[in-house]
Amino acid sequence: MRKSVRILLTGGGSGGHIIPNLAVASAIKDRQPDAKLLYVSSRSKLDAGLLKGTGIPVRRIFSGKWRRYFSWQNFIDPFFVLLGFFQSLIILIRFRPHIVFSKGGFVSLPVVLAAFLLRRRIILHESDSRMGIANRIASGLASVVCVAFPDLLKKGKKYRMTGNPIRTEIAQGSTAKGYRLTGFKAGIPVLLVWGGSQGAAEINNLIKKDFENLTRKFQIIHITGPDKDIGKKNSNYISFEYLDQELKHIYAITDLVIGRAGANSLYELAYLGKPNIIIPLNNSDQLNNARYFEEKGASIVRKGTDRLFDMARNLWQNKALQNAMKKALAEISGNHANDKIASIILD
Repeated sequence: MRKSVRILLTGGGSGGHIIPNLAVASAIKDRQPDAKLLYVSSRSKLDAGLLKGTGIPVRRIFSGKWRRYFSWQNFIDPFFVLLGFFQSLIILIRFRPHIVFSKGGFVSLPVVLAAFLLRRRIILHESDSRMGIANRIASGLASVVCVAFPDLLKKGKKYRMTGNPIRTEIAQGSTAKGYRLTGFKAGIPVLLVWGGSQGAAEINNLIKKDFENLTRKFQIIHITGPDKDIGKKNSNYISFEYLDQELKHIYAITDLVIGRAGANSLYELAYLGKPNIIIPLNNSDQLNNARYFEEKGASIVRKGTDRLFDMARNLWQNKALQNAMKKALAEISGNHANDKIASIILD
């Protein structure tokens, strides 16, 4: 690869699109420190917050949201996509990237279309077991499509199994800081409960229903999401709306995790080797993600009316099952996705 390679990164609309992109950016810089990076994001506050302080220059564009349901906004959004396309053309002409790497999300499509028009090399990454709308459209324009689940390899030779890029710093937490943040004590198992931005309400209700039993057995760290406090108090329970830099310290003291089946969350648990109980959202992405991890023996999936307390207690008491899950998680995380994707980009 030529010196001072210029790489344009894009993807946004959620942390699941931006955070893995930042992991890839870090791997690129490790391999080629003089690489010049530029990030094209949406104009949302979420994107701005996640990209703040990364050291990567950011350009923000307009873009419509690609909905899978009827909305009057679907009639307006094509105009924002068109505006974003012309903004992307200007950005690409000025930056002159050698490669465009897209993580998907509604903001990425105008960028990929502009890159294709300017004959730039395009590489995509799809986190989920089913391609998102933007990546599905963009895949025909890409040289390589990196995937995290093997089902997508059936689509053609350009699809490559890389796994999902992970922020390696999540494994660098301090147990001392974790206990200080929570006020918890060593010697009592710690259960991390995390519903994610889309699915906090259901999991919050399940925790509320089993609160007394859970807090007798576990110390619980509950990431509730904004404005979703469950209204319960206990010395073995602490809640946070959201955690960012502190999350690595929370993971350091966590024994078991209850959460959703988003691809990024699952691959983070695999990287950390955390035994887990998964409650997938009722959509095909998370259901398929959960099925893959369950078939590998890396996750337990809640079905029907299973009580969270019974599931968590049984998993905690079954050390052989925990060890088997840790082994399965290690096999999944052994893909070294950050380095694989950086190698493909810099090849």
